[in-house]
Amino acid sequence: MIACAIVAALCAAAPRAHAAERLCDPSFENCRNQVLSLIDSELMGIDVAFWFMEDSRYATHIINRWKAGVPVRLIIDPRANPSYPLNASMLSMFQQAGIPMVKKTSGGIMHWKTMVFAGQSTVEFGSANYSDNAFVPVAPYTNYVSETVYYTDDAALVNSFKTKFDNLWTDTTNYSAYANVTSRVRVYPTFTISADLNFPPGPSYAGRLIALEKAETQKIDVNMYRITQQAHSDAIIAAFRRGVPIRYLGETREYRDTGRIWVSWNMDRMFAAGVPMKVRVHDGENHEKVVLLYGQGLTVFGSSNWTSASDNSQQEHNYFTTKTSIFQWFEDQFDRMWNNTNPNGAIESTPFVPGPPDTPSYRSIVNGATGVSTTGQRLVWYGGPWAHVYDIYFGTDSSASTLVAANQPLGPSDTTSKTQSYTLPSLQAGTTYYWKIVSKTAAMVSRTGPVWSFTTGGSSSGGQLPVPWLDRDIGSVGVAGSAQFSNGTFTVRASGADIWGAADAFHCAYQPWSGDGSIVARVADVANTSAWAKAGVMFRASLDAGSAHAFMLVSAANGVSFQRRAASGGASVSTSVAGVTPPRWV
Repeated sequence: MIACAIVAALCAAAPRAHAAERLCDPSFENCRNQVLSLIDSELMGIDVAFWFMEDSRYATHIINRWKAGVPVRLIIDPRANPSYPLNASMLSMFQQAGIPMVKKTSGGIMHWKTMVFAGQSTVEFGSANYSDNAFVPVAPYTNYVSETVYYTDDAALVNSFKTKFDNLWTDTTNYSAYANVTSRVRVYPTFTISADLNFPPGPSYAGRLIALEKAETQKIDVNMYRITQQAHSDAIIAAFRRGVPIRYLGETREYRDTGRIWVSWNMDRMFAAGVPMKVRVHDGENHEKVVLLYGQGLTVFGSSNWTSASDNSQQEHNYFTTKTSIFQWFEDQFDRMWNNTNPNGAIESTPFVPGPPDTPSYRSIVNGATGVSTTGQRLVWYGGPWAHVYDIYFGTDSSASTLVAANQPLGPSDTTSKTQSYTLPSLQAGTTYYWKIVSKTAAMVSRTGPVWSFTTGGSSSGGQLPVPWLDRDIGSVGVAGSAQFSNGTFTVRASGADIWGAADAFHCAYQPWSGDGSIVARVADVANTSAWAKAGVMFRASLDAGSAHAFMLVSAANGVSFQRRAASGGASVSTSVAGVTPPRWV
């Protein structure tokens, strides 16, 4: 009877704080006070899970409730400490107070940002870590961390978080005791997890979201802190190309973070595809993870970034909801940030402008080198973290103006020692060569390296093909062919059945080609081994025997002909004029 009287008195002295459903915007609101009020009002139990905590106010208020007899459980991840040293201090405060804590020990990080208030049937979650500036602006609209802070007493959501928290607390495979743990048993009844919630790892965040994006026909808005997973940029580009209006708002610092170079690549490729994009320009940070699908009236928000880790290894929480009030709230927030229509007249976002790559830094062949072997040579350079494709210029002209390979997808230098390279064909002896590299981002923003040169050993005797020309047999030939170059003239010797039908057999001198162009040559002579022995200039889709091609030729005895094969493996057709003999320009 005495115990009941004390409980009744406590309840009367501290009325239950009813959070209801509320989104708080720390761009101009103090969102911390409601969290502290919920902590201070709790009588039955507080469960907290977070990646890091830096604001001691949360720790102090939680410890005070613990000292008042309110049960508290914490799920934490000490792996955050090196990046967020204040987190270690908060964990020490909790440990010294005697609060039981378990830690995530395997797989990806514990990335929740959640407090469950059992007695108030309320949960707070979103994108905001418990730092001093995530819930309260330094200066409204001009210096703040853009976050989602969501409070709800929706029973389906609250009960889902209770069950999921119990699941993690009792998981001895991925979580181990950190401090003060005497029992790892379930506290709540086991509830059905709401279908509107998504708790990776296990249930895929990316798979669920991308399927919905593929179904969207009206409009998509994205406010995303980090994107490193290609599947997400693929989905946005695909939606944009099928005519769905897109607005993408990103974070400036993430774009050029050398620790996460694929953010730049994904943002650049969306820009290159024409997706309208803006980035944060105010003094704070854009840390939200929100997607609005207008045709479905669907809002997706929570803790998951657009990364593989957020999809399949980190502990995350996300909400897929069609509540109209939530959609309208986020639409209004996005419009304000995108259009810079806040009441203070502050500029919150600016059009995204892709940055350039680093200037390529050459490693070899060393500038000015002499006596270089004519075979087995490679050009080697360091492309840096932002370049993904490269143009290689190489030849005997001192300006290195001959493009021998365009848009080579050699990737970035994701470490300081990773380099890119291009293998050269056999070179002429006693010849000076010049080369340069043009690095390009996924947005095709480029930087050009300097011109370097080297000289091969030996004496120039002519005969070999000049760079970038190569030669080879194509198809099944009886005797291997050859090609030489001397005094401005190519001499090609070949055997083979014909260049005709569905497949060819011949020898050619060739060079790689990208885009439109023309080749003009004077066919001086064609040996009359057959009336249809032929020589000329050809554009060919590939070096396969059945490749599509266009061929302007002079024959030994059947005149000139424009011969072509429209599709690989298809039939050949020609348009001919008889009575024309070499020499002839084609």
